[in-house]
Amino acid sequence: MAIFTKQFANADDYEDWLKHASDRINVLTIANSPAVFGSAMRQPGAPVIVKYQTHDKSFVPPRGAAGKAAEYAIIGAAFFALFAYMIAEL
Repeated sequence: MAIFTKQFANADDYEDWLKHASDRINVLTIANSPAVFGSAMRQPGAPVIVKYQTHDKSFVPPRGAAGKAAEYAIIGAAFFALFAYMIAEL
């Protein structure tokens, strides 16, 4: 299982996401967690940061441009190495 981090603007957004994802993720840590059930104290608008594991690809965050560029560079290097090997064999 891969480990991911997701940030929410407030506790309400986190709770909505958790209702939707609760049976498909395994929450590891919660930073700036919302108030404990039954408690009158709430965090004043602090972002909630969740670290979680999942097998479900719909909860995997999208990769940024740097991740895609690294993937393309690795594939390009592999093809170049194969090309150089084939040229050297001729």
